[in-house]
Amino acid sequence: MQKKKILTAALASTLAASVIAGAGTFAYLQANTGTITNKFGKNSDAALDITLTETDVTLDAEGNGEKIYEIKQNQTDDKDPTVTVTNNIDVFTFVEISDKTTLDNNKIVNYLIADGWTKMTDELAGYELVNDEVTDIYYRIVASDAAVKEFPVIKDNEISYAANVTDKKIDNDDVTIAFQAFCIDKSPFVEEGKQEIVSAADAYKAIPRVIAYEPEANFTTAPIDENTVAVTGYTGTSTEVNIPRTIGGKNVVEIANNAFENNETVTKVTVPSTVTEIGVAAFQSTPHLKEVRLSKNLTELSDTAFFNSGLTGIKIPAGVESITDSCFEGNKALKTVTFSKGLKTLGENVFKGCTSLKMVVLPDGLVSLGGSTFDGCTGLESVTIPASCTNFVDNDIFKNCDLTKLTIRGAAGSAAETYANDNGINFEAI
Repeated sequence: MQKKKILTAALASTLAASVIAGAGTFAYLQANTGTITNKFGKNSDAALDITLTETDVTLDAEGNGEKIYEIKQNQTDDKDPTVTVTNNIDVFTFVEISDKTTLDNNKIVNYLIADGWTKMTDELAGYELVNDEVTDIYYRIVASDAAVKEFPVIKDNEISYAANVTDKKIDNDDVTIAFQAFCIDKSPFVEEGKQEIVSAADAYKAIPRVIAYEPEANFTTAPIDENTVAVTGYTGTSTEVNIPRTIGGKNVVEIANNAFENNETVTKVTVPSTVTEIGVAAFQSTPHLKEVRLSKNLTELSDTAFFNSGLTGIKIPAGVESITDSCFEGNKALKTVTFSKGLKTLGENVFKGCTSLKMVVLPDGLVSLGGSTFDGCTGLESVTIPASCTNFVDNDIFKNCDLTKLTIRGAAGSAAETYANDNGINFEAI
C-alpha cells in the first residue's frame, strides 16, 4: 500500500517569550501570553520521504503565532512548548489547552502533560469559559524566585501522530491544538493567616477567564421537564447579556421562540453551552445586537432566529447541521460568516438582503443550498461551494445579486460549476 505524507503545523517550541508576574496592573496583578495555534494540513498523495523541519514562532503584535513541522505518520517527534516564568511574588501559573485533534472519534495527536501540572478542568465544569474552545486547564504554584524558570507543558517533549490519519482529510481550521498561559498573584487566594490555598479555580476566574452571568431574576422561563427550562424573555437592561447555564436550579437548554424579539438595548449575547435549541424568531428585530456567541451544542438554527438583527459577524458552531429559512435575512451589517464542518443544509432566504456580505466560504460536507439563499446580497463577490454540495434547490439562489462581480469558486466538474455555467455566473476552479 502506498504511504502518504502528512504536512502539519504543530506544537510551538515556546508558548511565549515569557510570563512575567508583576508586569500587569489588573485586579490581582497578573500577566499572560498570546495564543499559539497549531494547524494540521491536508494529506498528500506523495510517497513518504519527509525530513522534519522546524520554523521559529513569529509572534504578532498581540503575542499570537504558530510553528510548522513536517511529520511522518505514526512517529514520535520532539515538541517542547514551554512556559517561562519570572516572578518576585508567589503565583498561580495556568495553561489552557484547546485540543481539536480528534477525527471521526479517533485521536490523531497524542501526548502526556509534563509533571508538576495539576488538571483543574473538572473544577470549572459548571462555568462558561471566555474561550469555549478550551478543552483542558492545568495549573502549578510557582514560588517567588529571582531566577528565570522554565516549565515544559508536554511530558518528555514528545508528541506522537497516529497511523490512521493517513486515510483521512484533515482540515486546517478544524483540527488544531492551541496553548495560552497565565499568571496571577497567589496571595489573595490563600486563607488569611494560613498557607492553605482557598481555590486555584477562584484565581483562574479572577483573571478573568470565566464569564459572569446575568442575574437569574432578569429572565422569564418556562419549564420543559423537571430538570430543564427554556428562556422565554429578558427583562433586564444590560447591553451585554450572558445567559446563565442554570435558572432556579434547572439547566437552561432552550432559547424559546421570540425570547429577545424587538429588544432594542442588547448589543451582545452569550448563549451557554447547555443550550441545544434556539427557537423561531428568538432574536428577531434586534437592531443593536452586533455579536452573539452561540452554544457549541446547537444542532440547528431556526427560522428567522436572527431576522433583521444588527449582527456584524457570526461563527456557526461545528454541531450545527442545518440553518433554516430566513435565519439571517435582513442583516444588512453582516460582513463575516464563519462556518465549521458539520453543516449539511442551508434553507431558503437564509442570507437574503445581507448587503454587506462580500465573501462566503461554505464548508465541506454541505449538501444543499435552499431557494434564494443569497437573494439581494448586492455586495457579494465570492462564494466558495464544496464539491459535496450537489443539491441546488432553484435558480434563484443568487437572485438580485450583482452577477457581473460575483464569482463561484469550487472544484472543476462539480455541481457548483454546472450551476454557475447554467446561470451565467463566473466560475473559478480551485
